[in-house]
Amino acid sequence: MLQIVNYALYKKQYPQNLCGIIERKIKLLEQTEQVAAPVNSNLHLSNKKGFKVNFIRVINCLFELSFFSDKQGGYITKKEVFKTLGTAINQDLSAFQNDLSTTNAAANSDMKSTLAIFEQMHAKQLEINNR
Repeated sequence: MLQIVNYALYKKQYPQNLCGIIERKIKLLEQTEQVAAPVNSNLHLSNKKGFKVNFIRVINCLFELSFFSDKQGGYITKKEVFKTLGTAINQDLSAFQNDLSTTNAAANSDMKSTLAIFEQMHAKQLEINNR
């Protein structure tokens, strides 16, 4: 419809700025009509017991250390980080807060189960450094 109006305005020689505005609106509408295809990544999170919650713990810690930003280098929400990474690994991470609070509530008072992944990562890094 806007294309027809735009053509009619050009034919009647309306000012360029008015026609240009309509052209920009047409382009914006065309862009929003293009639905982004969901990522069909070959990358998947292992389905081994405890891996999903440990992945969430690691990403949560990296987020809290300000490892992530938006395209312009500004603040990005934790929800957006988990949504984006979940898409990349074909995993629904939208309930990350529930997973974190459930495992924290179930953790021993010494936090051993919560900290185990970080101890494993530390041990693995030492092993890598000693190769």
